[in-house]
Amino acid sequence: METLASWIWNPLLSFLYLEIALLVLVLTGFVAWRRLVPALRHWWSQRTPDAAQAGTQAPVQHISQGKALLTALGAAVGVGNLAGVSTALHLGGPGALFWLWLSALMGMSLRMSSTWLAIRYQSSDPAHRAYATPMAYLEHFFTGRWRWIPITMAALLLVQGFLTANLIQSNSVAHAIDGEIGASHFLVATLMALAVGGVIMGGLQKIVTVSLYLTPVMLFAYVAAGLFILLSHPLRTLEMIELVFTHAFSPTPIIGGVAGYTVLQAVQFGTARGIFSHGSGLGLAPFIQAANSGDIRHNAFLAALIPVLDTLVICTITGLVVLSAGHWSEWNGAYLTVHSFQASYGENGRIFIIICLTFFAFSTMIGWSHYAERCFHYLGGVNTLRFRWVFVITTFYGPFFPVKLVWSLADVLIGMTLLLHGLSLLYLVIKHQEQMRQSLDGDYSRGS
Repeated sequence: METLASWIWNPLLSFLYLEIALLVLVLTGFVAWRRLVPALRHWWSQRTPDAAQAGTQAPVQHISQGKALLTALGAAVGVGNLAGVSTALHLGGPGALFWLWLSALMGMSLRMSSTWLAIRYQSSDPAHRAYATPMAYLEHFFTGRWRWIPITMAALLLVQGFLTANLIQSNSVAHAIDGEIGASHFLVATLMALAVGGVIMGGLQKIVTVSLYLTPVMLFAYVAAGLFILLSHPLRTLEMIELVFTHAFSPTPIIGGVAGYTVLQAVQFGTARGIFSHGSGLGLAPFIQAANSGDIRHNAFLAALIPVLDTLVICTITGLVVLSAGHWSEWNGAYLTVHSFQASYGENGRIFIIICLTFFAFSTMIGWSHYAERCFHYLGGVNTLRFRWVFVITTFYGPFFPVKLVWSLADVLIGMTLLLHGLSLLYLVIKHQEQMRQSLDGDYSRGS
């Protein structure tokens, strides 16, 4: 499996992703970059407070735009923001962080386009099996002999929900806690399964409620702790930023070693771990951010904001702290992140990162449970309660799988999903480029 994952990503799929994302960005007139800030400013001034909606019963699958943003962000921020970034730096060198940034900047247009297409072509009935899913637009255009595309897409995301977003999160947490604290895998598996089950058994609205309380607190704490380290040593931080740009396009030697890092390794691991973190190009955005009847432009731009917050903010902080600590060529994964923060905060830093890793993983698992459940229903599944129990059982068994096998499975599944959805999305954006530009390129400064 590790060989297959390496073959898929080394480095052709990384370049394919960047090429698809660049084409979508150009075809949409760079609107994800040009209009993001005015669009968000307009959304903020026009948003309806949740209190004003009291007394109105929203459909089960309906989420307000503000809640959707936090829920989607909580689902995106996970193990990839801590262990994934460190792995990219260890395997690809400092230059990998640059390509991780680029994957996010390019990915903004992919999430925006996916959300726009889903809202444009989904049923107005929230109970419809394709409502707020990428299958809404895939099944609309890929019919007849191409009907296998939306079906395969749903199947891939369903499996990815169980293995990549569930199993790998619990696995990473258990190994980190075992290595740093010594708690048994069985104890961690049991507690995480109980916590995940306690939320997802309540359905989407319970997931949203928990995400609203959990996401802002955990992200604020992590950002504050990371920025304190970086701002306490501004010259060192600037040196690390320079190091990232220097090694993004040139080989990186290892001091005292024979081999170094190539540019292709930086591209491969930076792009792959970036996609694992922000999920752009995988068709994830519609599951949450197409689940309301709000302005299509606002939903699309809120979807484009996720890679900015998840990767350009959270992953950047992780990457610069890890590089500043100086052990990125020696250690790997969550262990590297933990000890990079420990270098500044001592024992408290070690405990803090383990707590962050646990909550990041938890928020991802409960968010992804909804994605997988929607795919389960699309494929004809009807027993929701049984599905949720299987998801919880998967959480429990996650810690007992070999770490390398879990990450290799994740890379293979993400690669297959990216190929199928990325190429399909590009085709649909080509067909809709003028409509998307007209719809998204309004003058937000005048409230249009």
